[in-house]
Amino acid sequence: MIRYFLLYMLLSFPLFLIAQQDAQYTQFMFNKLYFNPAYAGAKKVLCLSGIYRKQWIGIERAPQTGTFNMHGSVLKNRLGLGLSVTYDQIGFTDKVDIETNYSYIIRFKDESFLSMGLRGSFSYLQVRWDQADPTQSFDNSIPGGTTSKLLPNFGAGIYYQSKFWYAGISVPHLFQNNIDFSTNPNAAVEPKLTQHYFFTGGLSFDIAKNIQIQPNLMFKYVVNAPFDMDLNLSLVFFQKILVGVTYRMGDSIDALLQWRIAPQLQIAFAYDFT
Repeated sequence: MIRYFLLYMLLSFPLFLIAQQDAQYTQFMFNKLYFNPAYAGAKKVLCLSGIYRKQWIGIERAPQTGTFNMHGSVLKNRLGLGLSVTYDQIGFTDKVDIETNYSYIIRFKDESFLSMGLRGSFSYLQVRWDQADPTQSFDNSIPGGTTSKLLPNFGAGIYYQSKFWYAGISVPHLFQNNIDFSTNPNAAVEPKLTQHYFFTGGLSFDIAKNIQIQPNLMFKYVVNAPFDMDLNLSLVFFQKILVGVTYRMGDSIDALLQWRIAPQLQIAFAYDFT
């Protein structure tokens, strides 16, 4: 899998079965707003970020995902506001998520803070059945033409950050959404978009002059699906170049490279060896 992370400024992959349904990102530590609404406003300034991710190179209709995040703080940096827009495509399925994020931030004298966040979201899910090539004709379980659904939801999270470490826990979507497009009233399977639980954490400290080490982790849990975990270890040289490696449990080993082009602009690239 190849994933690109572009325009990191200042700072879902829908499946019709019980599994990881939200999009996965190798550089999860740079995409905190996507996973946790409580991160909105964390930087005290306006932050913009964008990610493009492409999987399974060379396979027709392979998954690809793009996310744009924008967030900042108001009211003496006590209220965080954020917007996330995600486009997710796999096969004949397209999904667009528009998510508004709000956080209440309690800031402490040592520059650490605790924030509690809420999310309101709408997802537009479309399946282009007319582009499918069924193995048998006149299959009544496959609708004709194009079908779509609008799925509202809410999310919540808590996030804490100090000078040397951070931690957060979140449920980006609190409610299940029915995504059954079947026209058969007797269908036994009713696929749903279900809750995902995320825990993220990380450290940052000096190990030598102009060299920092940054371990990061993410635990992911979906009800009735296998537990998933990402473990990352990165080194930062001269506050400009980050080199890292991530292990996704049972799935891949990932290489990361990030370059701080300017004080307020970073660009990065990641490649997953599955």
